[in-house]
Amino acid sequence: MSEILELIRIDALYRNTNNWSSDEDQFNKFFRFSDGKGINNTSGFRPKSRSDIKSTDIVNSAFCILVTNLGEHEWPDQLDSESGIFTYYGDNRKPGTAIDNTQVGGNRFLQKIFSNLHLQQRNQIQPILCFEVVKSDNKTYMKFLGLAAPGAQGLSAADDLVAVWKLSDGQRFQNYRSIFTILQEETVSKKWLSDLVSGTAPVGSEFCPESWKHWVSTGIYRALEAEKQVRPRSKSSQLTTTKDEIKVLEYLVDNLSDREFEYASAELVKLLDGSFKNLFITRASKDGGKDVIGEYHLGHIDHQIRLSAFIEAKKWKLDSSIGVKPMMRLISRLKHRDIGVFVTTSYFDKQVQNELIEDGHPVILVSGGDIARLLIKSDIALGASLTAWVVSIKAKASLD
Repeated sequence: MSEILELIRIDALYRNTNNWSSDEDQFNKFFRFSDGKGINNTSGFRPKSRSDIKSTDIVNSAFCILVTNLGEHEWPDQLDSESGIFTYYGDNRKPGTAIDNTQVGGNRFLQKIFSNLHLQQRNQIQPILCFEVVKSDNKTYMKFLGLAAPGAQGLSAADDLVAVWKLSDGQRFQNYRSIFTILQEETVSKKWLSDLVSGTAPVGSEFCPESWKHWVSTGIYRALEAEKQVRPRSKSSQLTTTKDEIKVLEYLVDNLSDREFEYASAELVKLLDGSFKNLFITRASKDGGKDVIGEYHLGHIDHQIRLSAFIEAKKWKLDSSIGVKPMMRLISRLKHRDIGVFVTTSYFDKQVQNELIEDGHPVILVSGGDIARLLIKSDIALGASLTAWVVSIKAKASLD
């Protein structure tokens, strides 16, 4: 029988059987309260109703759980552990419905809490608890990512909740991309959540976390920030993993020549970061270790710093790693305040990565898996969109 939890802790795993009455279950048991009700166990938005009102509408919930697997390329939820910023996509994920007309009402919930945020009515915003679904040994666990507040320090109302267009089977539709800040709290007490369920305001409970109180009263986010240790990536993490990724990368390898891949790399870099501009593909031979040259722009529209950018592209076999020699060819061309990008259909060996990290060379590595994931995220996946993209690359290369 699983232990009865009194609190949940950052990065801890909690067994989820989707059945609160199961002896093994920890997650659903924790979110079952004296009103005899728990939470739903299927959607990304999992609101907990209040016992003092009859409404079960998500906008009137006591608190809301956001669930992600951090693995959907089309809907790339992301936790930046260094800054504590959590990016979460709403629940309108199919064509044919309005952005706020979803079954659970998650997007209406986002509209409500961000409206209250912009109106400085933080005391009316429900706490958000973020979890990641984790599979291990054929069992499902929920990893607690933290207590979140909508928005982020210095982020404007035009940027914290944005309606984005997506394309599915040739049909366009909108969904929300929302920004949250994970607050600096190691644990969240069930006693606080029980008070919320009974109708107590979040800051009215004696068990309210200090960072939530501080944010409500001042609007200042005490983010849970963590220093990131830069380590070499494994071969497997650099290569394709899903069937769609494999098909996308294989299509590029089969349909682009080495020269055309240089043109493709310029377009990939622009998809990676729109601050890469004025990219120019160099001559087919004697390019001096720079297949593409251009600029990287920093600053704002009225004042920008422009760094020189040099891009090396290698369409190699998927099982052939990029070693020291081709990397040194790029690094030797970089001067002070230059940046480099190395784009390949294969992967980078550990020695190359270690040398870049130890010497602090400003080189961005884009592997075969990165390419596939970037294209899928940009809605350039298998089918007409990828074919059209490759055709456009070939057309540009034909003018060479």
